[in-house]
Amino acid sequence: MGGFAWRGIVEGFYGKPWTHEERTDMLSFMSEVGMNAYMYAPKGDQYHRRKWRLPYPAKQMSGLKRLASHARSVNIAFVFAVSPGLSLRYSDKRDAEALVAKMTALHDTGVRDFALLLDDIPAQLVGDADRKAFGSLAAAQVALANGVRDRLQRISPNSRLLVCPTQYHGDPSTDYVLELGNGLHPEIDVMWTGPRVCSQELSYEHTKAVAAALRRPVTFWDNYPVNDASMKGELHIWPYTGRSPELLEVSCGFFLNPMNQAEASKIALGAAAAYMSDPEHYDAEAAWRASAARIVGETSVDALATFRDACAISPLHPDDPPRLVHVVDEAKYRVDRGALLEAAGILSAHMLEMKASAELLRTNPNKKLTQEIAPWLDEYMQWADIGLEIAKAIEAAGSYAESLTPAGKTSSFSIRALSMVGARNKLARMLQGAIGFRTRVCSDVLLRLGLEIVRRLRY
Repeated sequence: MGGFAWRGIVEGFYGKPWTHEERTDMLSFMSEVGMNAYMYAPKGDQYHRRKWRLPYPAKQMSGLKRLASHARSVNIAFVFAVSPGLSLRYSDKRDAEALVAKMTALHDTGVRDFALLLDDIPAQLVGDADRKAFGSLAAAQVALANGVRDRLQRISPNSRLLVCPTQYHGDPSTDYVLELGNGLHPEIDVMWTGPRVCSQELSYEHTKAVAAALRRPVTFWDNYPVNDASMKGELHIWPYTGRSPELLEVSCGFFLNPMNQAEASKIALGAAAAYMSDPEHYDAEAAWRASAARIVGETSVDALATFRDACAISPLHPDDPPRLVHVVDEAKYRVDRGALLEAAGILSAHMLEMKASAELLRTNPNKKLTQEIAPWLDEYMQWADIGLEIAKAIEAAGSYAESLTPAGKTSSFSIRALSMVGARNKLARMLQGAIGFRTRVCSDVLLRLGLEIVRRLRY
């Protein structure tokens, strides 16, 4: 089995768009890892979305043309997308003409691939004229998309069009999806995010049902590693998992939606490129380590792996950091059985490993990466310090417990009690400070443990 026809990314996140330099660098990276398509669709570009009818100002158009030329030079298809749905009048021919004009403004730079994005807009027609002319949203969008494709074909017979529908996830048996699939020209590719907006898994069974409803193979808009909106406190550097090796039979490709942090996105994107090139033989962990080595160097891969565990929460891994949870569970198991010094040792060892990994990443030669992940690294270090303080509190409790035994009742009893109370109070202050943390690094794993230890150490 070979790779997917579309193997790319869609710059489609909300928030501050990438810079021209970040896009140029990303295009070169994509070419190096075997991707072949980049879709320009930043939600923060007013001329892409809210002001779609207006031509780009000269400076921005010049930048887009240079970007498209660079894409062509590194064998990446530049897909120029327009997102007109917020104000589009489907029954007004002038809007269709404006849409085609907007798309073909980059024609002289060799752009032949275009996308009509109708996502994140009202799920029904809002204008009287449109309702009268079409009756349903799907009918209006079919007429628009087919008309745009016909116009693009007249300009360049080798042009291609992708469409992101208004319903782009969930149940494919809705009237909207079925009408869209029946009406759209068979050569228009349709984008889909899976069972959910950000799907943990993309199964063969679900994709086969979507392909049947759309009457064509699915083109995935895969919302990973994107971290916009409610996910902005997360750093998605977890391995690329949950995509069936059989999808090649029912899908023509993937566009992954990356993070606002372009350099950090390469960790997941490089791994995903391996899946897209050969899904049948894809090894998620091996692909992640190879991608990580490309970004941080071979000597820092293990450090990044330790850090990635703390950053595990994402659409692909919605649970708490697995390794950190294991360490905490091991420590709690011993606390519950009175082996306090052993519990403190287990916890301290992992916290010191976290601190060492953070220091190695902070001094990594990839300065762009260290700058982007600095907020997560800073709070990762602070959580490691909190974890060490939890260990100290547990150790102090162990020493105090020893002083309560007949053999331990010496003049050091009061000192050990004061030491335990001091450790407890310092830990409580550190946990209070953690309330203001802005990232989701370490989730609430150490917070829950810390609060439990504070509660237990009431003297």
